[in-house]
Amino acid sequence: MFSKKPHGDVKKSTQKVLDTKKDALTRLKHLRIVIENAESIDLKQFFDQHFSHIYYVFFENFVTIEASLKQKGHKSQREELDAILFIFEKILQLLPERIHQRWQFHSIGLILKKLLHTGNSLKIRREGVRLFLLWLQALQNNCSKEQLWMFSCLIPGFSALQSEHGPRTLDNLINPPLNLQETQVTIEEITPLVPPQSGDKGQEDLTSYFLEALLKYIVIQVKSLEWKNKENQERGFSFLFSHFKKYYLPYIFPNICKENSLYHPVLDIPQVRPKPHYVMIKKDAETNEAIYCTKEPFIKARVIVIRWLVSFWLEPKPHTGPHIPGMEGEVLPKNIQRAAASLVSREENKNDNADKADRTTEPEQSHSNTSTLTEREPSSSSLCSIDEEHLTDIEIVRRVFSSKRSNVNFVTEIFRQAFLLPICEAAAMRKVVKVYQEWIQQEEKPLFMQEPEEIVISSSDLPCIDNVTDHVISVEEGEKREEVN
Repeated sequence: MFSKKPHGDVKKSTQKVLDTKKDALTRLKHLRIVIENAESIDLKQFFDQHFSHIYYVFFENFVTIEASLKQKGHKSQREELDAILFIFEKILQLLPERIHQRWQFHSIGLILKKLLHTGNSLKIRREGVRLFLLWLQALQNNCSKEQLWMFSCLIPGFSALQSEHGPRTLDNLINPPLNLQETQVTIEEITPLVPPQSGDKGQEDLTSYFLEALLKYIVIQVKSLEWKNKENQERGFSFLFSHFKKYYLPYIFPNICKENSLYHPVLDIPQVRPKPHYVMIKKDAETNEAIYCTKEPFIKARVIVIRWLVSFWLEPKPHTGPHIPGMEGEVLPKNIQRAAASLVSREENKNDNADKADRTTEPEQSHSNTSTLTEREPSSSSLCSIDEEHLTDIEIVRRVFSSKRSNVNFVTEIFRQAFLLPICEAAAMRKVVKVYQEWIQQEEKPLFMQEPEEIVISSSDLPCIDNVTDHVISVEEGEKREEVN
């Protein structure tokens, strides 16, 4: 994206960044030159050695831009805010070890509260969610309860956690109500940085908008943090994913069954569910046909989570066959009467075409989040060292899902929930069926579907070739324990 400058220019800019006699704005300009032109290894080392200088330059300029936004609010100030947030992101990415030890804990938390303020424009709030997830991914278990409470309120529309002072929301976490006497010092109220403008596009469904953003960012930012110990990348995703299950899944899937286990299945015939009650929500503007859906809440949120989970096993594949007009992607049928009447014939006559549509690279036009999983944010991937020997984001996520029985049971239970959706979401059901079909037919099956003798241990995976015998024995012992359990 940027042309590499000669080594001498980067070296001069490095010296000017560290020159305390120069003003903060000049130092910021040279810091940007260093970030855009230095090699990733050198940049990591530079941040590690001079983290205090770098944070000072960032914070001084952030305060100046914040004051300008409140006074003027011009487009030029908003562009300056984007530029300073670029530096903020690099601090989060390149100093995860220090952030994990709560370095600048309160300062970073204050900045993120200002970005997450519900009075900001949707673009700033979404950017705040992305940066907050980076921070939480670095903090992991060293975060405080306040950060976890904020994580539980990132997606609007869900019931907030209860506290002594009533339900917790993002607003009262950012500006907590205080009962202070007149003689006490009051805390300055946190205000929005960039309120919505008249030309900004709004979102009818904020719950789906932020749910898709959260699921997207916890995946594409798995490798964004430049940890010295690369295993922390997987731990960071596991931390975010476990708290997503804790805080959001009980509301999205209220009937989720935690007792269902792939390893100890319940083979009893389930009870017949009552028929869902459909209501007309609106009429199609073009055809004037009524569109029906159920009254049950969070149906769309369930579809988003199911499609997000499906996408890790149904990655977009290049389509080599002839182009079929109208089959670029599945459009979820919203007219329940038409969907119910033509479901059987559509399955029989268009099954082959649907399979081809699933393999196209075009994004789906409904609740799908599949296309976002293969994206990389330009600023978050520029410094991420990608090697053929390293796992990709999606491979890391798959490994987490297959790492323990509770995660495997989670995946299969969410897929089971897909078959409990109303018939107007039949496209999501077909996606899940497609995943099971891929698992059964492909040669390299998921780990939890492999027979014990099919698990091959290569010598490259072992720490020392002399310990191969001991390693194999430990694997056999582990298999015996699994059989006993």
